[in-house]
Amino acid sequence: MKKVMPLILSLGMTGTVLADNANEIVAHANQQWNAALNGGKLDSLVSLYAEHATVSPGNGVVLTGHEEIQNLFGGFITNGVHNHQIDTVQVMASGEQITQIGYWKAEGVDADQKAIEFGGVLVTVLQQNVDGEWQLQSHVWNMAP
Repeated sequence: MKKVMPLILSLGMTGTVLADNANEIVAHANQQWNAALNGGKLDSLVSLYAEHATVSPGNGVVLTGHEEIQNLFGGFITNGVHNHQIDTVQVMASGEQITQIGYWKAEGVDADQKAIEFGGVLVTVLQQNVDGEWQLQSHVWNMAP
C-alpha cells in the first residue's frame, strides 16, 4: 500500500508496528480501499494488494494474485457496486502484521435493476513489506442474508 507509507512516516514508525498505531494504519487503509472501489479506480484498488495476495469472496474460492483480484473487483465496479464502507470491530497487531475484523456494506442493484444494500463480515491481513509499506496479504469476507 504505497499510499499508506506517508501515514507511517508521519507517525514516526519504522520497523515493526506499534499496537497504538495499528488502528490508524487500518483506518487509513480502509479509507484508501473504499475510495478506490467507490471511485471505480480498479488499478488503484489492485495496487493495495501484495503481488501474491489472496482474496476469498465468501463463495468457497480463494483467488491469488493481482490478475485474479483485478478480475473480481473489475466485475464489481462494472456491475455498479458503490458506497462501500468498512466498520472495524477489532484490530490485532504483531510484528509486521496487522489483522482487522469488521463489518462491510455496499450498495448496488439486483437482477431487476432495483437498488439494494448488502454486507457482511470481513477479515483483512496487512503486512509490512521490505520497503516498510503496508499491503493487503489476505482479504476474506462473507455476505449476510
